[in-house]
Amino acid sequence: MSQAGRFYGVGVGPGDPGLMTLGAAEVIRACPVLAVPVSGGETILALEIARQAVPEAAEKELLRLDFPMVRDKDRLRQSHDAAAAQVMAVLDAGKDVAMLNLGDPSLYATYSPIQERVLAAGRYEVITIPGVPSFCAVAARLNRSLTKPHLPVHIIPGGYPGVEEALAAPGTKVLMKAGKEAARIHALLKGRPYTAQMVTACGLPAEEVWEDLSQVEGAKSYFCTILLREEG
Repeated sequence: MSQAGRFYGVGVGPGDPGLMTLGAAEVIRACPVLAVPVSGGETILALEIARQAVPEAAEKELLRLDFPMVRDKDRLRQSHDAAAAQVMAVLDAGKDVAMLNLGDPSLYATYSPIQERVLAAGRYEVITIPGVPSFCAVAARLNRSLTKPHLPVHIIPGGYPGVEEALAAPGTKVLMKAGKEAARIHALLKGRPYTAQMVTACGLPAEEVWEDLSQVEGAKSYFCTILLREEG
């Protein structure tokens, strides 16, 4: 029986292929199989970024993993179980697999539930390659710091039900995947001493920069980050 392959979680960065790390590029070149999350569309953004940074990625075997965009816990668990089984079948054949993830694979990543299941199997080597998180790229695009001395940074999913309470905490707030929430966040901020800015599709051709959240009209892209920083 051949030795099992290694499983890599590879962060490809937020969008600009120039922000992919050398370590990520090295793993993509070396792995014969690239696992890519698919959410119903033909466009696989993480793979497109990888192919721009590493042309050899276009020649790799692809393992498409179905990740439905639903909140039903049973359906999500079933899809994660099935995706992990797909990955482990390739690993059992002795092939290394690199799973591509936008941003960093430890932060709200599709890789995380697969990583947990492969680790739990107890028979595979799992290696995680970090990437540039989207909110760091957004802060750089806005030419501002995320932090102030002695104050925390809070990372909040856009759909988090306790967002109003989270906004009351001291320090900078990062709202990820928050395009549909922009109007609600702006309304919640009225009367509060915050600078609120938003970047959509940071580093991608469709990038939009909003220096003032009050100027945003309508729901925006899923790939959207809002930065809130206390004034003064």
